[in-house]
Amino acid sequence: AQSKRILYALLPRRVANEVVSELRYVKWVFSSFIVGKIIDSVIIGIICYICMSFMKMPYALLISVFVGVTNVIPFFGPFVGAIPSAFILLMVSPITTLQFLIFILVLQQFDGNILGSTTGMSSFWVLFSILFFGGLWGIVGMVVGIPTFAVLTRLSERALAHFLRRKKLPVAEECYDNLERIDEEDGSFRYETKGKK
Repeated sequence: AQSKRILYALLPRRVANEVVSELRYVKWVFSSFIVGKIIDSVIIGIICYICMSFMKMPYALLISVFVGVTNVIPFFGPFVGAIPSAFILLMVSPITTLQFLIFILVLQQFDGNILGSTTGMSSFWVLFSILFFGGLWGIVGMVVGIPTFAVLTRLSERALAHFLRRKKLPVAEECYDNLERIDEEDGSFRYETKGKK
């Protein structure tokens, strides 16, 4: 409430409304992503513990907690958790280690395909955001990289739409598919014809 009061005092009402709207979106993206990722990781940890106990693998609780915690890191988290866990099991039995690695591969396929991702971003941009923000901020960047990239994407889309509207051009991406040029005199769209080089 105090922040909103300051915003409305210092900025024009329209700008303050936009800032409040964007900040609410940022809060929603981060909270839904992080809460969703924590719930996903808890589910994976519990499934890992149940299956490892059923297969009578040693250190089931320790490894399951480690796998669940590292699963918070998108994309690379499962590997971060599986590799040290495999080394722990390697001290007990190489056959158990092989069984564990196969089990983790199946578990991560279940996580990725059944539990799924709620980001709505393509796999390329998910990987890009994890690598980029992970390079900037380390482990924290790997965790918050996806929601940060989603917020930046929305801001850039809104800015792009604003500039297109100022030039009285359509905002929809489909209007620019197969576009050859926009006529300088009358502003009409010229599209590529099939077979033209």
